[in-house]
Amino acid sequence: MNILRSFTLAAFLAAAPHAFPAARTFELTTANLADINAAMDAGALTSEKLLQLYLARIEAYDKAGPKVNCVITLNPKALDEARTLDAERKAKGPRSPLHGVPVVLKDLIDAAGLPTTAGFKPFGAPIPPRDATIVARMKAAGAIVLAKVSTTNWFGAGFDDTHPIGESPNPYNLALSPGGSSNGSGVALAATFATLAVGTDTSVSVQSPSSNCSVVGMVGSYGMVSRAGIVPRGATQDRPGPMARSVYDVAAFFSVIAGWDAEDFTTFAPMGYFPQSDWSQELKGASLKGKRLGVLREMIPAGEEFAEARAIFEQAIADLRAAGAYVVDPILTGNPGIAADTSQGRGRTAEYEKFAFTDAYLARLGAAAPFKSTAEMIAKVGKEKFSASMLTAAELPPPHQSPDYLARYTARQMYIDLIAELQDRFKLDALVQPFTLVVAQRESARSGSGERRGGSYGDRPGVNNLTSTTGLPAVVVPSGYVPSNNFPIALQFLGRANSDLELLKLAHAYEQATKRRKNPPTTPALAGETFTYQTSDARIAQAR
Repeated sequence: MNILRSFTLAAFLAAAPHAFPAARTFELTTANLADINAAMDAGALTSEKLLQLYLARIEAYDKAGPKVNCVITLNPKALDEARTLDAERKAKGPRSPLHGVPVVLKDLIDAAGLPTTAGFKPFGAPIPPRDATIVARMKAAGAIVLAKVSTTNWFGAGFDDTHPIGESPNPYNLALSPGGSSNGSGVALAATFATLAVGTDTSVSVQSPSSNCSVVGMVGSYGMVSRAGIVPRGATQDRPGPMARSVYDVAAFFSVIAGWDAEDFTTFAPMGYFPQSDWSQELKGASLKGKRLGVLREMIPAGEEFAEARAIFEQAIADLRAAGAYVVDPILTGNPGIAADTSQGRGRTAEYEKFAFTDAYLARLGAAAPFKSTAEMIAKVGKEKFSASMLTAAELPPPHQSPDYLARYTARQMYIDLIAELQDRFKLDALVQPFTLVVAQRESARSGSGERRGGSYGDRPGVNNLTSTTGLPAVVVPSGYVPSNNFPIALQFLGRANSDLELLKLAHAYEQATKRRKNPPTTPALAGETFTYQTSDARIAQAR
């Protein structure tokens, strides 16, 4: 009889694994979308409560405490939106994994009813009448715009007195830079001010703050994500990109914002490769075993000043091998100057396109536009308020009349073809390299004014601009911290056009095998952010 009872109990447990309560612990600073949704499904968390937790952190750490100084505008309707979405979840269930989840936007991205400052006071902070395409997609999925966060001064000189709030320090070391130009997005995620963030990239501007702030950042293949409704730099290189504290969240977020858009004809290019479902679910079972990864050694600087950071990258290579990857090292292009050739100085096309592309954005604003054209803005504000690159752009011929532009554009295609050819020749699933080995100083600590007016982080030796120049997809994942100053270093996975999902799988497998990311010391957990709750659902939160 005892044997029968034991068998019956075992059979019951196997057939009904969800019948008994299970305890789970929720921690705000480490929670991913699966954790958030599990807590909401169990009734232990609401969107309203989640927003309140983030708002408490913003109050404690943005303009107080360490003063990480990244929030420009809070959405005054965010809590009301959260309550409405909570009621909808209760009545109908969630729209998507982003339902009731707070997002912060780089303050170049239009959200209807909230000002867009472009990091430049003379721009006038116009209030757009409609959302950027990606914001409309987020909202349709149930996400909440919590705040607009800092960007590098888009038209002026660095973080001078024309910037709305000034420079943001890096939460991992307040003396260092969080990277640009999506600095606010990186800082906000590092300090856990939101679940998700969006940056924009012309030259490393998603990957730089993701790497420097120890979060995951992605730039999809050129054309995967619409730029409509975003203050631009240039048509050839601009890309919005998702940022989060895990690859899982980036995959889920990218699945929402990617897609064809009639307002942005570049979105025809990846037709047939757009997500048709939630890509975070495609990460299940992702593995590095048997994956062939190549190391682009010609992109990696060899100077002694990079030794500490380079050691972290070499450990990442060892970790890839330990996880089962077959690492082909080195992969040589035959061009030892590839890093310089794809830098902003030689590869960037934005200055030739900037005026026409910005004028198109102003036209989209309609009556809300502060100026009819970029030229009018310079004339009315005064040349002395603008950066050297803006003034240079004003004097350049249109792209189709410039031999220099055409040479740069041709080089871009050459490197797109080269990466595809290397992957074919060496039978590679992807390429890997450190995003950067440069320990980035804050602008206020840099000497001279030339760097502020005309120089660029993306031109510094050791900063990897390859994917920004080419429009190829890349994912950066935290891989460690420089011992002497706690500066984060990231591993970049990159590949041929439209290999986005494969890169996410590889990045996720690496992240899960290593779990290198840690929270910054300057913005510790606050009371109430960690709690334990009971659930009858015994499923483990996915993709932790």
